[in-house]
Amino acid sequence: MSGWVKLHRQILEWEWYSDNNCFRLFLHLLLKANHKERRFKGMELEIGTIVTSRDLLARETGLTGQQIRTALNKLILTNEITSVSSPQGTIIQIVNYEKYQLATNEITNEQPTSNQRITTNNNVKNNKENTYRRFAHLSLSFQEYDKLSETWNADQINTTLDEIENYKKNSQYKSLFLTAKKWLGKNFPNGKQTELSLDMQFTRNILAQLNEKDDPNKYRNND
Repeated sequence: MSGWVKLHRQILEWEWYSDNNCFRLFLHLLLKANHKERRFKGMELEIGTIVTSRDLLARETGLTGQQIRTALNKLILTNEITSVSSPQGTIIQIVNYEKYQLATNEITNEQPTSNQRITTNNNVKNNKENTYRRFAHLSLSFQEYDKLSETWNADQINTTLDEIENYKKNSQYKSLFLTAKKWLGKNFPNGKQTELSLDMQFTRNILAQLNEKDDPNKYRNND
């Protein structure tokens, strides 16, 4: 494994720089990713990939499982990484990984990021597909995610996608977008307000119990 990766001062302007969990996870992935192609359990792994799991990442970084999931989804949303499930684990690919490596022909600061050439076939494929989430034979594009986010928030969407991924019979589904939309409609019928309503109801119940406990007139005859 190569001894180090390089970070330009422009990282200070990165949109996730102030997000401690997101930045910590991304830096961890950079340090753990393959710096050269290799085989792993019958798979050919591209440069800049890592085979892992959310539980393993949580143990390695000290973050919680929920924090890992949220950070991964943010990095996927802004196309910093791609994530594909496999029998061997979750394969995470760092997009434009070569930018973070010291090489003979380094990418100069004058080159616009949008015009930098992506050197691995896997990155090219993933960018063309514009995939937000993929597992088994199902995938959700960024455009489809945007449509879902008009009604539901990120946590609701990602929680539902996790449920579909872990559902043993998900092979029967043909469209992840339509399946997610149906499941979201059942789980969160009021859209983005569902969680807020449940939280408010929970808070009201707790307050009611506390008020009832502290009410000196609770057992007084009203007559």
